[in-house]
Amino acid sequence: MSREDPHSILADGEAKLAAGDLDGALQAFERAVAAAPRSAVARSKLGLTYVHKQRWDDAAAEFSRAIQLDPTYAPAYSNLGNVYRERGQIDQAIAQYQKAISMDPDYWIAHQNLGVVYKQQGRVGEAVREFKIATRLSLRSPGAGEEGPARTGGRRVGCLGSGGTMLVGIFGLGPFLRR
Repeated sequence: MSREDPHSILADGEAKLAAGDLDGALQAFERAVAAAPRSAVARSKLGLTYVHKQRWDDAAAEFSRAIQLDPTYAPAYSNLGNVYRERGQIDQAIAQYQKAISMDPDYWIAHQNLGVVYKQQGRVGEAVREFKIATRLSLRSPGAGEEGPARTGGRRVGCLGSGGTMLVGIFGLGPFLRR
């Protein structure tokens, strides 16, 4: 019996997730983890599916496992920060976003997420700074969306940003960004 190719399974899961088939994505990413149990990317993708299903504890556990497998994998820290943010644990969210940035200073999604929580806290100057960095980095990395790799090797595969929050955040801070 041959083992399934983890890359093919991940691609299948990503397609199902993009199509809104959360149960199909969950099954695919569980298969990916079974095929490559030491893959931080597979763990992070499984965690993303749990986020979409609002299974916060399961998501946090998968992101934590991804970090254990690859302590330099920035998307897992940022994704774990998003779980903390959803739970209202803002200080823990900030710490995870900062850890993601320390692992990969060019990871614009972590800067975006950090800007969002700073804005929520009324820390406008810090939010503006993070939004500016995120915008600059995202423009420098065309096609580096929430699910796609931003550099060769796919180091940022399995990341979840704040969606449209960045644009809302930027437009909400428009007068400050003109400085």
